[in-house]
Amino acid sequence: MMATYHTETPDSVYISSPQHITTVSEIQKIRDWLPWSIVNIFVGWGFGGLFPLIFTILCRNNKRNNNLNGARTMSTLALVFNIISTLSGIAGWVYLIILLVHVRPISRFYYL
Repeated sequence: MMATYHTETPDSVYISSPQHITTVSEIQKIRDWLPWSIVNIFVGWGFGGLFPLIFTILCRNNKRNNNLNGARTMSTLALVFNIISTLSGIAGWVYLIILLVHVRPISRFYYL
């Protein structure tokens, strides 16, 4: 099973296979969420941002290999894990700030 490449105009470059015809513009429309994944490494406490980054890299690899379904799947997974990581990271930072604000005045009495 061999893929054939067709070019008629610069906008209509596509790769044909027996199952599906994939245009380059379809693949380019798929978002990989890389900037958000990088920010989540810091917001999501490091480990929480690792999963979105892995799915982002897999999405980019699938886009490079013209795997449309794989790229869409990895893009969706990167989006879901980015949302989870952002929300849990923000909740963790808020909890840490509240903990520091409430524990600091209490600990002051133990050192007197």
